Amino acid sequence: MLASLATATAGMATGCSPTWEVGGAYFPAWLICMVAGLFCALITRFVLIRTGLDPWVRPRALAYPAIGIFFTLFIYLIFFSR
Repeated sequence: MLASLATATAGMATGCSPTWEVGGAYFPAWLICMVAGLFCALITRFVLIRTGLDPWVRPRALAYPAIGIFFTLFIYLIFFSR
């Protein structure tokens, strides 16, 4: 029941989103921004490890997903704000 509700909600949420064509298929912009945000968060983690600041990031289970969400929303805001 919960899985079908989540699928229906995700299907309705993509209807108003701008789309990009990637390899002949159309992807919603939020999905592409989410992947870009993930990569930005991974790069941020790598930079923090290389500079020695990673031990100061606490709690990691909340900090890195928050960084990923920040980058996702920032990228969406830059490229898709009207």
